[in-house]
Amino acid sequence: MEENRPDPELLLKKLRKEEEKREKERKGKLKIFLGYAAGVGKTYAMLEAAQTLRDRGQEVVAGYIEPHDRPATLAMAEGLETLPPFMVEYKGIRLREFDLDGALKRKPKLILVDELAHTNAPGLRHEKRYQDVNELLQAGISVYTTLNIQHLESLNDQVGSITGIRVRERIPDGIFDQADQVELIDIEPSDLLQRLKEGKIYHAAQAERALDHFFAEEKLIALREIALRRTADRVNRLAVMERENRGGADYYTGEHVLTCISPSPTCAKVIRTASRLAYAFRGEFTALYVETPSLQHADPKVRQMVEENIHLAKALGARIATVFGEDIAGQIAEYAKLSNVSKVVLGRTNHKILFGQTKGTLADHVAQYAPKLDIYIIPDIENGGTKKKRGFYAGYGRGKRKKPETFMEGIGGDCVKCFLALAVSTGFGMMFQHFQMSESNIIMLYLLGILLAAMTVSRRGAVVISSLLSVLLFNFFFVEPLYSFQMDGKEYPVTIAVMLAASLITSSLMNRVRSHSREMAKKAYRTEILLDNSRRLRRIRDKKEAVKEVSGQIKKLLGLPVLFYLYSGGGLEGPFFFPADGEGHMQEEEFLNQKERAVAMWSAARGKRAGACTHTLPDAKAIYLPVKSGDRVYGVAGIALEERREIPPFEYSLLTAMLNEAGLVFERMEMMAASDEMKERKGEII
Repeated sequence: MEENRPDPELLLKKLRKEEEKREKERKGKLKIFLGYAAGVGKTYAMLEAAQTLRDRGQEVVAGYIEPHDRPATLAMAEGLETLPPFMVEYKGIRLREFDLDGALKRKPKLILVDELAHTNAPGLRHEKRYQDVNELLQAGISVYTTLNIQHLESLNDQVGSITGIRVRERIPDGIFDQADQVELIDIEPSDLLQRLKEGKIYHAAQAERALDHFFAEEKLIALREIALRRTADRVNRLAVMERENRGGADYYTGEHVLTCISPSPTCAKVIRTASRLAYAFRGEFTALYVETPSLQHADPKVRQMVEENIHLAKALGARIATVFGEDIAGQIAEYAKLSNVSKVVLGRTNHKILFGQTKGTLADHVAQYAPKLDIYIIPDIENGGTKKKRGFYAGYGRGKRKKPETFMEGIGGDCVKCFLALAVSTGFGMMFQHFQMSESNIIMLYLLGILLAAMTVSRRGAVVISSLLSVLLFNFFFVEPLYSFQMDGKEYPVTIAVMLAASLITSSLMNRVRSHSREMAKKAYRTEILLDNSRRLRRIRDKKEAVKEVSGQIKKLLGLPVLFYLYSGGGLEGPFFFPADGEGHMQEEEFLNQKERAVAMWSAARGKRAGACTHTLPDAKAIYLPVKSGDRVYGVAGIALEERREIPPFEYSLLTAMLNEAGLVFERMEMMAASDEMKERKGEII
């Protein structure tokens, strides 16, 4: 009997698949007409398919068709109902854009939206057209759209190496993979080149330039191969998933691919490679960001690079995980062990030192911590040259930008402190010399001075300089002949070398102790916030009291103004505003307007984040995050992002955890209220 029992994991998986299937049936269907270059006939094929459906009596509307100056394509669009474009003024130019609200209001059975990878003009609700399409699908409207293979995010590096062009308009691979249908519009490269020469794609001058660059035959052949292979991979993946859904559990590989996020210029290439590897193995995909204490106040360019790479990993379907620590390799290995990671994808830059040998790489250190992990190394090289390393990881501060340092707060102050410590050591050394004490005691004085300097300064460079200076001072004042840098005794060079090594080791160890102390203090502070938040929320029985507690904890974590809306019955209650402590922060009146409320309403209605520093309604002054449990939204938390700086990754992960816990608390309150109501009804019946 035990052998015939069904696998609970398999049953749970089937239930999830059935739930996903019901959700998919509620949504609109997406069909992508895929090509490998402009002019293969994607838009024409889409219009032809739409005309066939219209002739069969299906409701079809052309939402947006790119105005190609191609007679055959324009002729194919005749007879279709067409929505007027949404005209946007941008830098003195009137731009034609897709009218999303007009399409939602019209709500046809099927709508045509050309150029899926298009970037919308500033001021529209979404930054990208694929987000418009996703909103149409959520509203139950089916969509036909077009796409070229070079616009897939994971293939950006491959396409760039073939064409020499970096495609800026890209879509997440998940949009492509989750499409209900993908029709590859294929044409021989020689036929495409003939169409180009005949002027059927571009005008003569533009066609001539294209032949010299993107439309070289060998490039078109390579792009066609990529399109065919990617389409075949998608079909194969769907077939495997179907077998899994029917009970073929043996097909699941159980792979878990991990990559790391850094501000390196070529980290994007590493993330894309890891994404393709996870896709090929049909495994989980995680991107890990290790926030180091040494780079808490990285410059804006480094922060921006980290944020862009985090967005890229999310777009490629990665789950973002954030940890904090100084030992990057140790953190990666520890996370890999705890999360059952099977493969790690890392970048590598070779750093040459003396005689051409290389020092240990990050991959080497990870392998030492976790020797059983499969580690894939992606050369950190771009355009044939090694990029200068900009710091493997960048940290962030909280709240507003760090104020400019005064002289005493900066490197100058550290040097002064080190010089004072050495001056005191030299003074006591002369006193020891006067009383004819041994030189070993004087050496200990200098080591003590180095130790005191390392305890009081924040820059390691200042301590290293003071270590070198201590050796010179000892040589100058206490080694015969005095007051010169000559050494008569044979033992003195050895003494000086040992003293220098001891000074450097002492300063290094002290610096590690200080860094570890800062790390532990920060971890303790953040853990305290989460524990305090959990403890406070457990005692709360009223929603508004919960709003006050959660908002207070968010304000304590980020040091930024917070506003909170409760959401029920399709409407918002609030906002409840909680100003940040201190001066110079945004005030309540800057958020109490219909524009900000509309962004919060959009976030609540769809259960997704929106507002500042997102791709949806980015002109808002705050970022709005839904407070939900499962699919049920109970409220929206808005955080005023002053200077429009994103919330640091580690803080964002804590913020998400706090909001998720708040969602559970709101769910518990509603369940308790429903239970009390049922008891009252039973009492009335009795």
